[in-house]
Amino acid sequence: MKIHLEKIGSLGAVIAAAACPICFPKLALLGALFGLGALGAYESQLFIAAQVLIAVAVLGHVLAYFQHRKGWLLGLAILSGVAVFGGLYFLRSEALIYAGFAGLVATSATDYWARFHGTPASSRQTPPAKGG
Repeated sequence: MKIHLEKIGSLGAVIAAAACPICFPKLALLGALFGLGALGAYESQLFIAAQVLIAVAVLGHVLAYFQHRKGWLLGLAILSGVAVFGGLYFLRSEALIYAGFAGLVATSATDYWARFHGTPASSRQTPPAKGG
C-alpha cells in the first residue's frame, strides 16, 4: 500500500492556509486567484484544518520513511513542520511559517518524484550474501 498522507497533508495545508486571508495574507492572494476568498467566513475552522493537515503531512512523511529510508527527507519534513508551528506560536514569524509550508511542499514533491522516477522496488536486486 502506498502512503499518500504527506502529499494530501502538504497540499491540503497550503490550500486551507490560502483560504485564510487574515492568518496567511500572502497565501490569501493565491487563494483569491483560485476563488477561495469565499471561504473567508470559515477562517477559524480553516486555520485549525491547516494545522491538522500539517501534522498529517509530517505523519505521512514518517510513514513514508519506512518505504524510502531517506533520513534527510524525513528530517526536512519534520523541520518544516516545526518551522510552521514555531512561526505560529513561538517566534511569531510569518517568513518562518511560509518557509515551513514551502519545505513541506518541497519534501512531498521530492518524494513523489523519487517514487515515480526511481527504480521500482520490485526490480531492485539484493546484494549477494557475504560469507559461505
